[in-house]
Amino acid sequence: MIAIIADGRWGRRIVHYVRERYPNEVVTWGVRSVALASELLMEETRVSVSSYTEAIKAHRLIIVAMPFQDLLPWADVYAPWLNGKIVIDLSIPQTSEDRLLFGWRTSGSEELQKKLPKSRVVGAKSAGIHRHTRIEQGVPSAIYVTSDDEEAKCQVIELFGGAGYQIVDAGTLEENRAIDRMISVG
Repeated sequence: MIAIIADGRWGRRIVHYVRERYPNEVVTWGVRSVALASELLMEETRVSVSSYTEAIKAHRLIIVAMPFQDLLPWADVYAPWLNGKIVIDLSIPQTSEDRLLFGWRTSGSEELQKKLPKSRVVGAKSAGIHRHTRIEQGVPSAIYVTSDDEEAKCQVIELFGGAGYQIVDAGTLEENRAIDRMISVG
C-alpha cells in the first residue's frame, strides 16, 4: 500500500517509522541504489526494496522524502506513473537559495502539484520528521498537513496520527509558503 521514495539514512528512518506505525501494511522502499538500501535495511522486516519506478507502480500512497532541489526534477521523470496516486511531499527548503527559488508567491508543494496535475499532492512538513525526534522536552513535534484535495489530506492525517506527533490540518497547499519558511529556520 505504501511506497517510500527516499535514499540513504533519511529514507531508512521513514521506512522504520512507517513499519513501526503500520506493521501489517505492504511497504516498498524505492531507491536509486538497491544495494545500499538493502544494506541499510538489514534490521527491518516486511519491507521490499526496489527502483523508484517499481515502488511507484506497486502502490497508491507515495511518500517522497528527498532534498528540495531534487523534488521537481524527480517529478518530471516519474509523473506518468503517479497519475491518480496520493503523493506525500516531505521536502523542506533548506538553504536561502531554495527559499528564494519561488519567493512568497508559491511553495515547493504547490509547484509539485503543478508538475503532477493528475496526482493528489499532500504536503506533510515537520522539522521533527527530518530530525527523527517525536517528543522533545515533553512537547510533541508538529506535522503540518496541507492539500487541495480534502480526502487525500484526511488519509495522510490518519497515516501520521497517533504516533507521538501533533497533527495540524494546515489548510491548502498555499499554506506551505509560510510553513516551509517556519520549519526551515526552526
